[in-house]
Amino acid sequence: MAKNNLLSGRVGRGEIAAYGIAGGGQNLAYGLITGYLMYYYVNVFHIDPRVVGLMLFVEGIWDVVNNPLAGMVIDRTRSRHGKMLPYLRWCIAPLAVFTVLLFAGPYLIRDTSSFSPAKIAFMFLSYFAWEIFYTITDVAYWGLSAAISPDAKERRRVMTFNNAAVNVGSSLPFVVVPFLLDYAATDSAVFDMRAVFMLLGVVAGVVGIGLFSLAGFFVHERVEQSQEGSSFRESLHELLHNPGLRLIILSGLIRSLSGVSSVFMTYYFIDVLGYASLSVLVNIPTVITWAFSYALLKPIRRRFDARQFTIFGAVLTGAIWFAVFLIGLRFYRSVPVMVPVLMVANGLFGLINAPVNIVQNEMLADTTDYSEWTTGKRSEGVSFSLRIATTKIGSTVVQAFGSVLLSMIGYVTLADEARVVQSDAVQFRIFVLFALVPGVFYLLSAVPLIFYDLVGEKLETMRAQLSQRRSEQNESAS
Repeated sequence: MAKNNLLSGRVGRGEIAAYGIAGGGQNLAYGLITGYLMYYYVNVFHIDPRVVGLMLFVEGIWDVVNNPLAGMVIDRTRSRHGKMLPYLRWCIAPLAVFTVLLFAGPYLIRDTSSFSPAKIAFMFLSYFAWEIFYTITDVAYWGLSAAISPDAKERRRVMTFNNAAVNVGSSLPFVVVPFLLDYAATDSAVFDMRAVFMLLGVVAGVVGIGLFSLAGFFVHERVEQSQEGSSFRESLHELLHNPGLRLIILSGLIRSLSGVSSVFMTYYFIDVLGYASLSVLVNIPTVITWAFSYALLKPIRRRFDARQFTIFGAVLTGAIWFAVFLIGLRFYRSVPVMVPVLMVANGLFGLINAPVNIVQNEMLADTTDYSEWTTGKRSEGVSFSLRIATTKIGSTVVQAFGSVLLSMIGYVTLADEARVVQSDAVQFRIFVLFALVPGVFYLLSAVPLIFYDLVGEKLETMRAQLSQRRSEQNESAS
């Protein structure tokens, strides 16, 4: 990397590629875990869903402390490589190991009891260890998106490719896993569900996390940090006096609760429609519309500010989910009806969500600039850790509650079978949780954004004053 690129804030194509591919690898592993870990624990490792729910609930409480703490530690880090990069170099190897171990339980513990102390202890310890290393690297990775350049346009270039790579990485498990699940359930299968998830764990740990390591060695921090890091009290003060960040966090927390749809997606396709692989078919339009959605980003940003566009995206997404639910009230078990309906819905989601994700990351970077503008100190670690925490807490809550809901709605599992025919009432309840709940939470997530005001003249004034301040600092330093 040429020195003048570091000083100017210009990010080269190779560095953009490294950052994006790293995010794709990270989300390959994260997509597998968020999409299928609960199914694996309940249907393959055969742990009682209420115990799984308890573990996820306890982990969610830990996340409330763990994520902001990781952000504060990162913000206080000072090294010749920066404050994010050290964690993206030295915490990757243990993260890879624990990613594999998450799915090794059935080979290490042969007890078939759903309340086996050994299985429960292994689940708790392996997941909590994985969570510690995932959190510190995740916060560092997304904090790097705000420190990779002081130029908002450069950050947009970085995040546009990053968003595409992340979408590809996070989608791969949802393309591959359903076919493997359907195959392993057949009488002619040469490997069982245990082998499927062990293989997936190895791929996620070795390939996914291996690609994630690229960010630590091929990406640079360009935003000059203050010599002294913020104290824990100062970091908390910055949060309380950063209204834009608070609103983004609240909106993200509400939106993350829509993830109950993802929790019950696997159950809907397997236990209601009959084939896990149908989920691949309905997601094909998403991939196609993603490609077109990036071309829409520039005209959208010229016509709408960040607040307007994110509100529009949340409301439209909620409305689409309501339409799916209303159609499904009569046809929720009909493959010829629901597959085309979900294909159309997912095509629209892809068209909306890809640009929205980019704009939301821009907004979060703007709130980091706001902290520097008002306090003189940047808090990428705290800012991004809090957004990540809300997403993970929401995900943990819906998975924990989802595990309990499986028992509450009458879902049946057997120790020697991954699939059991569910009653009509249970199938309908699965559909309601899959299609209705996300629509409600998407609509509610738009409400906090109404009060977000870091747009228009205020945003331009902040950027101009920060640019002038940084120029003066560079001149005095030289």
